[in-house]
Amino acid sequence: MKIKLSLFLLILLQGVQAQQLVQYSLYMLNPYAFNAAVAGTEGSLIATGVYRQQWSGLKGAPLSQEINAHLPLFKINSGVGLRAENATIGAHQSTAATLSYSYHLEFGRNNQLSLGIGGGYFQYSLDGNKLRAPQGTYVEPGFQIDHNDPYLPEGKVVAGTPVAEGGILLKLKNYYLGAAVQPVFAPSIHTTKNGGLRLTPARHYVISMRYAWELNNDVLIQPSLLVKSDKTETQAEISCLARWKENIFAGTSFRGIGKKSKDALVIFGGFKLNEKTTLAYAFDVSLSQISVSNRGSHELLLRFDLNKPIGAGKLPPVIYNPRFL
Repeated sequence: MKIKLSLFLLILLQGVQAQQLVQYSLYMLNPYAFNAAVAGTEGSLIATGVYRQQWSGLKGAPLSQEINAHLPLFKINSGVGLRAENATIGAHQSTAATLSYSYHLEFGRNNQLSLGIGGGYFQYSLDGNKLRAPQGTYVEPGFQIDHNDPYLPEGKVVAGTPVAEGGILLKLKNYYLGAAVQPVFAPSIHTTKNGGLRLTPARHYVISMRYAWELNNDVLIQPSLLVKSDKTETQAEISCLARWKENIFAGTSFRGIGKKSKDALVIFGGFKLNEKTTLAYAFDVSLSQISVSNRGSHELLLRFDLNKPIGAGKLPPVIYNPRFL
């Protein structure tokens, strides 16, 4: 049964081998999600939470959540971070937790090279209770399930594996260039010698670019680019964000370069709730063939920035002026 089940899963997942990493439209506000080298490079404790509902109105559409936090370790020119992510597509679910470390090299003025690595655990599950076969028997409300098919599980099948990732980030004044390797959402499942399941996540490659242009004292323009590829399929997203007085921002993105990869037009915006907390929202207007069966995608992001250095060293001694004693 285990061998038949693994063969079923392998066939089922062949169609999603070219899946992209979990999609986030507000990637420019959450660069650590795609690159371990970002950890600690922002000079403060940064914590981010993201909730995304993709293709609203389409049954079984992707639903994802992520929380992450990273901070610098100034004394050793480094940074550390932790990321946890959950993604659901119909009966499929993946959960991952990753701890990362980055080393920072300063050169010149306002220039920095960061090298990051990460490791963690990736778990995949298939819930047979959510599957329906034409010849199956399904009784409500007791929810009795009989797929009448030896290849379909009638419960939840789970497999997991350790994962590793790496990245590099180059900051040159107002330019940000990054490249990373991460485990992709769509896994490969194989049969082991004892009839069990072995999970092997595929590698995914991410390239990111960003430029910060200060138009004047009040307005900042920030174009950015994100490219994701598993060597089979490639997806590119180009964005432009405009920020006013560091408090309010808005922008737009286009995902999918070329007719075959055209995916969505994104409109996003946000504002600071207070000095340390930012709230952002993005809406994707679907442009692909699936647009007729959904009402767009929604994404909500909450970002916390402690806005002060951590562990930068002891403060200089206080020298009191006798005139004010």
